[in-house]
Amino acid sequence: MTYLRNAWYMAGWDRDFAPETPKAETILGEPIVLYRTESGTAALADRCVHRLAPLSLGRCEGKNLRCMYHGLLFDPSGMCIEIPGQEVIPKAARVRAYPVVERHAGVWIWMGDPALADEALIPPFVGYRDSAWAMEPGRIDYQAPARLIHDNLLDLSHIAYVHLNSFSGGNPASGRGWIDADTIYTTLPRGVRVSRWMKGMPPSAAGPAPGQVKAGEAMDVWTSYDFLAPGIFLQKTQRYRSGAYEVGEDGGPRGGETLFETFTCQAVTPLTEKTACYFFAYGPWSRESERKAFFADLGRRAFEEDRQMIEAQHRTIQATEAPRMMPMAMDKAVLTYAGVLKRLLREEAEAGGRAVAEVA
Repeated sequence: MTYLRNAWYMAGWDRDFAPETPKAETILGEPIVLYRTESGTAALADRCVHRLAPLSLGRCEGKNLRCMYHGLLFDPSGMCIEIPGQEVIPKAARVRAYPVVERHAGVWIWMGDPALADEALIPPFVGYRDSAWAMEPGRIDYQAPARLIHDNLLDLSHIAYVHLNSFSGGNPASGRGWIDADTIYTTLPRGVRVSRWMKGMPPSAAGPAPGQVKAGEAMDVWTSYDFLAPGIFLQKTQRYRSGAYEVGEDGGPRGGETLFETFTCQAVTPLTEKTACYFFAYGPWSRESERKAFFADLGRRAFEEDRQMIEAQHRTIQATEAPRMMPMAMDKAVLTYAGVLKRLLREEAEAGGRAVAEVA
């Protein structure tokens, strides 16, 4: 399975990395050790040049990392700067270093050519620390390829069925709104935008708090999400009284009182050919931060529903000789993003080097 290499992948939330504590990760099939010091966060190939012992079992010493098998010391650039019992350090005694940036409450790692690491390509992720939202971060590991999670996020019509008892609140009419909605698809330079008007949606626990609207009052819901390379999902959902707004040139709401908003930022990182991790944060606007715990629980329940379905799907794919999926009308965003990804992969291949990542 092929993924972009010249891109920023989320290696974890910033809170996942304790100071001076090496942490092992596998991304695009490559074992990596990440460690945080006062000088910042560094990432190196997780194998010492001597006998290939994992550096993640090592010890932080200032900005450097010492292998705890025979004591070789590496600096953040991957260069070995000390070999106990040996004065001469071979120039080849170095391990690969990966560009790392902390932004949006996350740690982002560049898996491609370091010379091409462009911080402008870090997705506009927002993150759980943003003061506009009350979100709790999390991570779920999958026994399934990242690409299947991509497809799931690109097509939210599955909310009607996979999430009937979570996001749909047990109400089939609410779930059906995701299928019947007026939907706008927009191709972006590095992804796709999908926007929906869901008119006359029934009351939902994920909507305005009791007392803000009349009992049983239906809402008009506007939701729009961007899915961006290499696997970033950003979605805002707004609720309005029916017809109490204007529709702008982009098809979205203009004017009118927004009764309630939620936001979610998510990132899918391929670990190996058959495994991935899924980072997420989800919650209401900060003016109702007291509802943070409710939405954190709702989100995690729904995301676990996704994991169960996608892992089951993957098992079926593995058990099927020459598996082939049949495209449907609901797959428009999936197919659009596939075209964008194909272009980005072609551009990487034309750039040469290790631009395209085949996951081991």
